[in-house]
Amino acid sequence: MKPIVGVVPTAHLFETDDFYKDNYIFVNNYGKRIAENGGVPMGLLASDGQAFEDALERCDAFVICGGARIFPYHFQTVEHAVKTGKRLLGICLGMQVIHSYFIVEDEAKRRGWAGPLLALYEQMKREKYMFTRPVEHHWDVHMTRTTIEETKHAVSVAPDTLLARLTGSDVIRASTMHRYRVDAPSPRLTVSGKTADGTIEALEYGDSLMGVQFHPEVDSTFSALFRFAAGE
Repeated sequence: MKPIVGVVPTAHLFETDDFYKDNYIFVNNYGKRIAENGGVPMGLLASDGQAFEDALERCDAFVICGGARIFPYHFQTVEHAVKTGKRLLGICLGMQVIHSYFIVEDEAKRRGWAGPLLALYEQMKREKYMFTRPVEHHWDVHMTRTTIEETKHAVSVAPDTLLARLTGSDVIRASTMHRYRVDAPSPRLTVSGKTADGTIEALEYGDSLMGVQFHPEVDSTFSALFRFAAGE
């Protein structure tokens, strides 16, 4: 039986008084790559930005899609994957969600925080904690079907990492579309990819969680990452 891979979307929520503009957005290429590489993509909806735990339980693995804003359901998905050992591939914003989760876990230990990690994450945001920082020249080309190659840049892959095993290379070319980057990840995460300007392009946690700042869904170059998400 093929594994069910939960597709965690981006969203526009509570931006206006028109509740018909509260939308969860699923981009075709994510599901396409999952299906091409052995998984059954299933979209994960939320309610007011909160995940359904029963839906998370039904999934064998997860792909967190790119987007502009972290919602509680993003954080809940990472927490579920960490606690259950399910595989998770975080793409662009998804990598930043993985980073944020581990930063919050580290901070919970430092503070002796006894409440839910999601509540501490929201508290840290109110305290203006900078989970990511601005970066230039990582979104100089608008992504379309005809500009994919123009969006690609070199990423150096660290040896003896999951990314190295999956790609079989020490340098890859990957598409970039982001204006923020992770600068100081948790020491429990392995940095497995960087660009020439020092931008972290890949983070790992054991053999079950991988985050990439680049966009492997744009073409079939990184099918191995989606086979990883599907459990191969």
